[in-house]
Amino acid sequence: MIIIKKYYLAVLFIIFLVASIYFYDLLTLESIKSNKLWINEFITNNYVLSVFLFFMSCMIFVNSPLPLAAIIKVLGGFFFGFSLGAIYNVTATFLGCIVGFAISRYALKDSFEKNYYERIKKVENEVEKNGFYYFLILRLVMVVPYFLINITAGLSRISFKKYLLSTLLGVTPMSLVYANGGNQLEQINSISELLEPEVIVALILIAVALLVPVFIKKAV
Repeated sequence: MIIIKKYYLAVLFIIFLVASIYFYDLLTLESIKSNKLWINEFITNNYVLSVFLFFMSCMIFVNSPLPLAAIIKVLGGFFFGFSLGAIYNVTATFLGCIVGFAISRYALKDSFEKNYYERIKKVENEVEKNGFYYFLILRLVMVVPYFLINITAGLSRISFKKYLLSTLLGVTPMSLVYANGGNQLEQINSISELLEPEVIVALILIAVALLVPVFIKKAV
């Protein structure tokens, strides 16, 4: 039974990957802008379905190596407005990260630990103790793609509770930035224009502050 469940999770991951590749060329800011009227009409006439498709797209691209999650979250603000777009962004991203974590932990973790645990025991112990801070920081600074964080967290020994909290806190700031950017979509040509120096500096400072408890633990 466990083997069957792991098989289904592996298939789900492959579906995520194939879907993200299929939609890669369609989800560009230029394509969205040129089809704005048609998409707005579709959302107006099929609001619940549109929200569902948004959630599914965001959850898929959060677990994809292709850089499309940011575009999806900008579109959340563009088509649903800042308030609802922010709520949808945070919720869909959070759920997507949980799915990626679950696939990694229940489909890959046992095999990974069987083959590599002795080699990385110190790293595993460190992540088990301070994984909340490490994964939260990685979410905030956006140096590592979310799909890699989801996989790595699933393979680690971080508790599910700590992972949930670090993920919720980590994905919220940029989800809000992307939703706000959606309101300015007509004036921007790339996602990078949303990452103003003040935003980047603020996130880095928060990340550095979060490391202080880890340093204190090690010093005591």
